[in-house]
Amino acid sequence: PDQKESYQITRPLMDGRWPSDRELPAFQQTMLGFESQCWQLGMKILSCFALKLGFPESFFTTAHDPQRDTYQSTLRMLHYYATEQSQQGMWRGGAPTDFDCLTLLFQRPGQGGLQVCPGKDRESQQWTSIEPREEVITCNIGDMLMRWSDDQLPSNFHRVRNPLPHEYQGPRYSLAFFCQANKDVEILGPQRKYPPISAEDYLQQRIQANFAKG
Repeated sequence: PDQKESYQITRPLMDGRWPSDRELPAFQQTMLGFESQCWQLGMKILSCFALKLGFPESFFTTAHDPQRDTYQSTLRMLHYYATEQSQQGMWRGGAPTDFDCLTLLFQRPGQGGLQVCPGKDRESQQWTSIEPREEVITCNIGDMLMRWSDDQLPSNFHRVRNPLPHEYQGPRYSLAFFCQANKDVEILGPQRKYPPISAEDYLQQRIQANFAKG
């Protein structure tokens, strides 16, 4: 298992799941504000893809409507354990592709480990380290957008390795925002390469396939 834990924020699912102001003052207000900023940036990026794919500019913005109870975009707050808590040979995070349309990843300088692999062949391709920079948001295309683009926009594998002996050994923190289309939105590419499927069913298929491999 990955050496990490996380707390997820998905707006329609948060009733009874927020820590109180006594436990974490202003946490809910702060994180909802940040989630909204992530959504706005994600939609600006996706609008560029929409135009290139021949969709209306607002196509993906409409598909990721935060005002509807079918909204399923998610902000994930990640804590990777300090290396002394890790077992020898373990990974902080294995090598998946993301299931969503687009991921925005925020990393802390000095807490590296993220690596990406182009394409789908993890065995023969070279892994490239993505060093954290304060002014950079790492953007990752996910499987949902790959299908929606009829494979014109490929997703890629990524992983988080354990630090090397000469590197920072403490806990690692990052934030990931997953742009996932509303549950009832139909995913169908411009060339109709794949049959239509709802965003909810597609995510469930990807989750089940991931666990099946485990």
